[in-house]
Amino acid sequence: MTAWSLGYRKSKEKAKRIYSKIGHIKSPALGDELVAFASAGFNHLVRKGRIPRTKSEQKRRFALIPYVEKIIKNPKAKILYERRETKVIRNKHGDKELVQSVASFWTFVEKVDDRIIKVVVRQLDTGAPRHFLSVMEDMIKRKKVNKKIKKPRQ
Repeated sequence: MTAWSLGYRKSKEKAKRIYSKIGHIKSPALGDELVAFASAGFNHLVRKGRIPRTKSEQKRRFALIPYVEKIIKNPKAKILYERRETKVIRNKHGDKELVQSVASFWTFVEKVDDRIIKVVVRQLDTGAPRHFLSVMEDMIKRKKVNKKIKKPRQ
């Protein structure tokens, strides 16, 4: 499960085709709630906030998209829940304004082909529906597996 052996542009096009076909899916692990696949989720694979991810990181995430639907549809999925509250001071037309936001995150964790894949679903406190936010491979586990053990010198 490595990045596709395509160039960046073709990888992005392939990922976008797969992603756009998903639309909405029910998640049995979330009580059959719908999870939407909107442009915000795909954009998050490309950039984090306003900062673009590296092309190699984007390609790694694009290659995981085919697994996302299966992981969210798994009724026995292992899910980690987190609720975050953020306070940000924004400058709107010269006036500083405190903006508060609360979001809930469900991280689905599943082992696929000896790799740990995490899929993040988010719901904002505005009452918006749950939506796909991100997919990633658990790189910590991968690094431990790939790390060579050095023998002590004699």
